Amino acid sequence: MKYKYLLTLVCVLIVFSSVAQTFSPAFQGFSRKKTTFITLKNGTEMSVVVKKLFFKKGLIDDLKVERSSDGKKVKINPEEIDHMYIPPSTLAKLNQFMDASSDITKLQDNELSSEHLDDGYLYMESSNVQVKKNKTQYCMMQVMNPTFSKKIKIYNDPFAKESASVSFAGMKVAGGLDKSYYIKKNGEDLARRIKKNEYKKDIEELFAECPAVIEKYKDDPKWVDFEQFVYDYSTMCVTK
Repeated sequence: MKYKYLLTLVCVLIVFSSVAQTFSPAFQGFSRKKTTFITLKNGTEMSVVVKKLFFKKGLIDDLKVERSSDGKKVKINPEEIDHMYIPPSTLAKLNQFMDASSDITKLQDNELSSEHLDDGYLYMESSNVQVKKNKTQYCMMQVMNPTFSKKIKIYNDPFAKESASVSFAGMKVAGGLDKSYYIKKNGEDLARRIKKNEYKKDIEELFAECPAVIEKYKDDPKWVDFEQFVYDYSTMCVTK
């Protein structure tokens, strides 16, 4: 029965591989045993074990870590951090495998560590985020498109609802595209939210500097194509 279940699961994964996402799986938990690699804004590199994450309005606004160098537990604020590679928990890693991309994007158009990404680490960076109309805060944000993020970064929205997904034996195997993300284009300081129900209306305003991509999608911009849109923006758009 066990082998029959596994065989069926593999078949389901193969069937749905054609609809796999190009974005990284969303952050769902971290390992309290494996090393997290943090680079501070002053250039200092730290190898730590994350013990606790503190959230504000659903976003990470503090970290409690244990330094590998001396075993001391310290608190770090996102304003001190440039970026970090954090290992997912065992359960999150399983979900990450289930959501794994067929990966049309081996582009690697930036200086991120392909070694850490290939090892299953999630990439996060500190960013000023617009949390309300007139309120911002610095948070650790997961970059959803780490291999093609030089021109635009798409950040995970922890509060985002998901579109319909396909499940098998209680585990999601396809679909489930988030209905909102945070975005920040190259040169911008503030990450802002983009929503499914506003996408069609805002697409020309948000990406006006890239007419080639706008032309490709203008007739029928669909949220389901957002990941491909971002990839096209990263590869087709010629920005100054």
